[in-house]
Amino acid sequence: MIQLHSDARCSFSHRIRIILNEKEMDFKILDVNSNSREDLMSLNTNNETPVLVDDIDKNNKKKDLILKETNIIGEYIDERFPHPQLMPIEPAEKARMRQAIRDLDRDLFQYVRYLDNNVASKDAKIKKELERARKMIASTLDEIANVFTQNKKMDFFINSYFSILDVCLLPVLWRLGYYEIEVKKSWAAMMKYAEAQFNRPSFMSSLTPTERSMKQ
Repeated sequence: MIQLHSDARCSFSHRIRIILNEKEMDFKILDVNSNSREDLMSLNTNNETPVLVDDIDKNNKKKDLILKETNIIGEYIDERFPHPQLMPIEPAEKARMRQAIRDLDRDLFQYVRYLDNNVASKDAKIKKELERARKMIASTLDEIANVFTQNKKMDFFINSYFSILDVCLLPVLWRLGYYEIEVKKSWAAMMKYAEAQFNRPSFMSSLTPTERSMKQ
């Protein structure tokens, strides 16, 4: 069985929980907030979530697959459990999606990770960096919102189906109030998309009690 070491506050852990629920598969969530983080440290010395453990050979723990990079975890689950498909099968389209995610990692998600790790900090220097991260996130969301504004009939992010790109974006949009990022009027089309997808069964099932309290 797949085990996911997940932080109830972490947007990257949230991504993988959405995927697991979308696939309607058996899995076990190990909440690192209620369990010892020593177990997490033994799997990922960066002490970051998510970490996935798949007992490929139940008779040999040494053959357990341990993955600790969010994008790799997402692709692995999608390829091992292909229904419903969250990434394209055709190589060129898959490459385009990987490139889009890489661009978002650079322009958006590195700042989201900083917020996830430091949002409660009282340190003056860190608080200054948090404000910078919020500005960078808002700037990238301006660009994404423009895509939705220009394509008001778009039900999903860029694609014609629910994909890994939606999985990446939705946890951030859910947390805007928690991150203290003000929703702009120009984001109306993007937030309409988000509200519709927040009602998706896999999204609702993926939420922890902590995450349910984040949305304002």
